[in-house]
Amino acid sequence: MTEPILEIIDLKKSFGDNHVLRGISMKVMPKEVITIIGPSGSGKSTLLRCMNLLNQPDSGKVIFLGHNITDQDIDINAVRTQMNMVFQCFNLFMHLTAKRNVAVALIKVKKMKKAEAEGIALKALEQVGLRDKADAFPGELSGGQQQRVAIARALAMQPKVILFDEPTSALDPELIGEVLDVMKKLAMSGMTMVVVTHEMGFAREMADKVIFMDQGVIAEEGTAEEIFVNPKNPRTKVFLKRILKEVDAMDPGIPSDFVPNGDSVQWGKP
Repeated sequence: MTEPILEIIDLKKSFGDNHVLRGISMKVMPKEVITIIGPSGSGKSTLLRCMNLLNQPDSGKVIFLGHNITDQDIDINAVRTQMNMVFQCFNLFMHLTAKRNVAVALIKVKKMKKAEAEGIALKALEQVGLRDKADAFPGELSGGQQQRVAIARALAMQPKVILFDEPTSALDPELIGEVLDVMKKLAMSGMTMVVVTHEMGFAREMADKVIFMDQGVIAEEGTAEEIFVNPKNPRTKVFLKRILKEVDAMDPGIPSDFVPNGDSVQWGKP
């Protein structure tokens, strides 16, 4: 049986009196796409940041490639080259070109020569459809293009897992699709991905497993069909129905991807 590439065991995290994670356990298998959904403040982003120790867990274990990376002897910077993260707000160096933004970690962390690093950067930019923007600065790019550069930066490191923390939340609606298209291609290529997202269409279409978080715990998990078609937990049902109402409120003229049906939520137009 294939071993998990990433396993979270009874993870807990508090900020003062705010108990954000209350004992999270989950497994990520190789080539699996997991989407994490749930209301704001449910602990989704904190969970993701604890996976590569950007937030240090209070207790519990993070097992990556068979190693407990919460162990003090682990070189966490080496771990992060294999478990890259794409953030909400791009985190690009504004004074560097797209090519240099992608190449800089290869030069600084992997100690590559500049020419080799920039060659890899160009290939990564080509993967996200931005080879022609290699010499553009972030200020000359749209938000969607900047996020695609950030994805290229992660890809260039050749990671085993990419963590996505609400990668479209800072984008205008018309730019979201271009980022999701890149993520779909990555998923179909076999990249292992853990994605915190409010994009329910992406979660439904691409996820091998959907995790619904609420109040610092995993309230429900299952396949996309199980979660979106026939959720068991009342909190999941309420969340999905609320999302539907928000979509309708934003543009009542556009049919939603999913409609409530009795106590469940079924996908498909009315």
